[in-house]
Amino acid sequence: MPAVTGGLVRYLSFALLVVCPLFAQNDARTPQKSQNAMGMFYVDGIIYQYSVGKDAIVVAAAHSAINRKFAAVKVRVYNTGQQSLTIKPTDVRLEDGAGRVVAAVSGTDLATKMRKPYNMARYGVNAVAGSDPEMPITSDMAPQMLEMMRTMMARSNGGVMPGGKNLLYTDTPGELETGRESERAPECDLVCRLRNREAVGAYALVQLQRQTSPDAVEQFAFLANTVPPHANAGGVVFYPLGKLTESGSSNGKKVRRAQLTVIVEEETFRFELPVE
Repeated sequence: MPAVTGGLVRYLSFALLVVCPLFAQNDARTPQKSQNAMGMFYVDGIIYQYSVGKDAIVVAAAHSAINRKFAAVKVRVYNTGQQSLTIKPTDVRLEDGAGRVVAAVSGTDLATKMRKPYNMARYGVNAVAGSDPEMPITSDMAPQMLEMMRTMMARSNGGVMPGGKNLLYTDTPGELETGRESERAPECDLVCRLRNREAVGAYALVQLQRQTSPDAVEQFAFLANTVPPHANAGGVVFYPLGKLTESGSSNGKKVRRAQLTVIVEEETFRFELPVE
């Protein structure tokens, strides 16, 4: 009986030695799934979606651009972790409604095509690239606006704030009385901060619709970046619009849908984007 017991123990020990490494290998091969909290917000009629992961937040949106020849997909990555993250254009993948991968066109290659004389009409390239010139301050402007702008310029140059009966601008608390105590503004939440970041500065998706120029395409193109903690980086990836299948119409415009996948280190973020 002791011999049988000893043999049984040796057999069980051998089985555990064989099985445990297999379980360990399976656990190591299983990718860690990020806990994503999905949400959305609007900026000037364009839908932005965001996804929250363990160490990153990804914001994505899409719209037709460049004379409706391309889909401009804007991606921004926020590093919320403690280590730097690296993102590259190859980490962004777009699929059509049937699950087919759509090849991206780099901003440099697209800008080169747009500079060709025979492509300018096809892509609707502006004859004169660049932003609108600044409006000069003249006496024809409304007196209140003129005085406000002069006051702001004087303050920014370190001058003394002049007074005036038409003054509209002030940074002195209580200067513009409302007749009641001012209420404390509510704290800006996550959606508020993400929306404000996309709405200020160079608003890529709107500018690419209004201004079709090679310089703008290169300026907004998504490039490889290493993002430090508590920083963000992003850009626009261009895809041929004709490669996306139509899924209906909205307000008389054709709408296409695409599946966007963004890989940030070990986390995967997925979005279903409408493209108008």
